[in-house]
Amino acid sequence: MRKLLLALITCSFIAVLAACGADSEASEEGETIRLGYQKGNTMNLLKAHGTLDEALNEAGYNVEWKEFAMGAPLIEALNTDNIDFGHSSDVHSVLMQSGGHDVNYVASESPYPEGVALLAREGSGIETLEDLKGKVVGVTNGGNQHYLLLESLKQAGIDWDEVETKFYKDASEGLMAFSNDEFDVFGTWDPFYAIVQDQNETHTILDGTDLIENRTFYLARDDFADEQPEALTIILEELENMDQWANEEKREAAEILADELGLDPEPLEVANERRQFGVQRMTEEVIANQQQLADTFYEAGLIDNEISVQEAVDTYDLDQSVFPDNIE
Repeated sequence: MRKLLLALITCSFIAVLAACGADSEASEEGETIRLGYQKGNTMNLLKAHGTLDEALNEAGYNVEWKEFAMGAPLIEALNTDNIDFGHSSDVHSVLMQSGGHDVNYVASESPYPEGVALLAREGSGIETLEDLKGKVVGVTNGGNQHYLLLESLKQAGIDWDEVETKFYKDASEGLMAFSNDEFDVFGTWDPFYAIVQDQNETHTILDGTDLIENRTFYLARDDFADEQPEALTIILEELENMDQWANEEKREAAEILADELGLDPEPLEVANERRQFGVQRMTEEVIANQQQLADTFYEAGLIDNEISVQEAVDTYDLDQSVFPDNIE
């Protein structure tokens, strides 16, 4: 786990320096709200549409956007007061909290279990979890597909060491390794999952349905909610507005995200059809599912310390009045 966390922290430090050196220009008047985002999600759609900038500007705020490659460096930027608000995957939130970083949960996106899956080649004879015994499964170390593999084996009563795990660095490396028969089963996630399905003769052994939630979480820096509650309300309101737009205009949302990611829009549209966009509060159910992830990672040795997700929520002590009327 130390190697995994060290890699995340190293990437975090480099990415924070890069992001902080690329701030957008802001006016001298009014407070500046600094937003962290990653490509391919609701925050990215908001940036592209400009509706959040407009809403915050009308309320007297300036806006700066900072791009991050993944959630770990974004959380580092929150911890070092380089951004005010951003988002991270469920797994990176757990990994960073376990490493002693503050993770201040504000809200989450709706679960997206169908967006992560384990695939096998057609004709491989690998159809069920039982067939994974003795096989090589490719995943990213500590990624959502890694969690899917661990959780699915655990619930099926199959020991983790009955399956050989091989780690790949990113989606392109994983696809190349799978194409070169370096592993039998490919753990992947949308939109790359949709690309693999389109370009290769594969079948899905299972996705995250009834196993993992595959959520994105919205996070804030210390004291942001207390210092700028109006700004936080505007951000949450515009996130939910954009989510509802994306549910109704999945093709247009796919075209915007495809342009941002440098991909064809078709797989993004397939990915969008698999999900329901929406902002949700940190309910007991949401917290319990995130805790399940943390507990599984601890059991698997991916994190060295047991953590409490509830504690991270309680520590931030978010005033529920910041939630706008369009979020139940």
